Amino acid sequence: MARRVLVVGGTGPSGVPIVNAFLACGDSVTVFHSGAHEAAFDRDVDHIHADARDPGEIARVLAGTSWDVAVCTSGRLRSLADELAGKTGRLVGITGQPVYLGTMQPTPSASLPIPIPEDAPRQYDASNYTGRVAAGEDQLMQQHAAGAFEAVIVRYPGVYGPRGPLAHEWAVVKRILDGRRLMVLPHDGVTHFQRGFVENLGRLVFLAATEPAAAGEAFNAGDERVMSARGVAQAIAGELGAELELVEVPAQAARGLFPLAEKSNLVLDMSKAKMLLGYRDVLDVEAATRATARWLFENPGFGSSVAPAFGGSFDYALEDRLIEARQVADQAYSAAAGNAAT
Repeated sequence: MARRVLVVGGTGPSGVPIVNAFLACGDSVTVFHSGAHEAAFDRDVDHIHADARDPGEIARVLAGTSWDVAVCTSGRLRSLADELAGKTGRLVGITGQPVYLGTMQPTPSASLPIPIPEDAPRQYDASNYTGRVAAGEDQLMQQHAAGAFEAVIVRYPGVYGPRGPLAHEWAVVKRILDGRRLMVLPHDGVTHFQRGFVENLGRLVFLAATEPAAAGEAFNAGDERVMSARGVAQAIAGELGAELELVEVPAQAARGLFPLAEKSNLVLDMSKAKMLLGYRDVLDVEAATRATARWLFENPGFGSSVAPAFGGSFDYALEDRLIEARQVADQAYSAAAGNAAT
């Protein structure tokens, strides 16, 4: 029997795969979004155009509605949950890995044990966005216990893929487009930071929305394996056929040039989603990284929309100075090692 499905933020990078997964099952889907950005789906869907961050707008457009499944990928989660209480059989709330306590320290400061399980301590600082997210998660589970709906929480990692606004990969693609042959690599790119390809996230959210065992649970989301920042850069260069030498520099000296390599090691434990939901990647992490690189390379105009906090800055004069300083340091290290040997 076809389900009536509401997807809030359904035109976003991971929203489209989520919607398409329901459409492939013959479900009837309505997407609730601002209308600022439309998207192409595999079949026709209904649209609600309103501000999902405005409690008044949420109440207005959802009054008198009912759904079998509601997936909230964006908007004000607590207000959406309040309005959907008693109006949906299952509500999937999308939050994110920053809700975990201690995940936001840059390398080399962090010392968080990994992988991070779903029951790891969360951030409850009320003055911080992630603290409000933790409170929203708790509200969903309280409503689940009260019978308002079946609640499921899915915690996103760094999202990447076509139209992905984080686009850490742009730091590498842009340098290749600009003909750069050298690129600084903070801390030699040893950081392993959890990412999630949009098609993989869409698959996991669909399972969370439809598998009976998911009710009342929280799940980490992301690719099954995590590549190092060096591995990501090398995969991108390989996909685009570029000769790009990666030059190690201390992360503290290269802030902002390749943000992915500056992050702390952060790997989410994916075993719960794999065992309870049967989750497996649609596309493995290297193939997904290559596909993302190709899309960014073929859509360079998108790069102008990527915030420097994610895609990096392109101060090539600074980068050249750092590379030169590294070369001088290497010569000094070699000389010192030679003296020690004699």
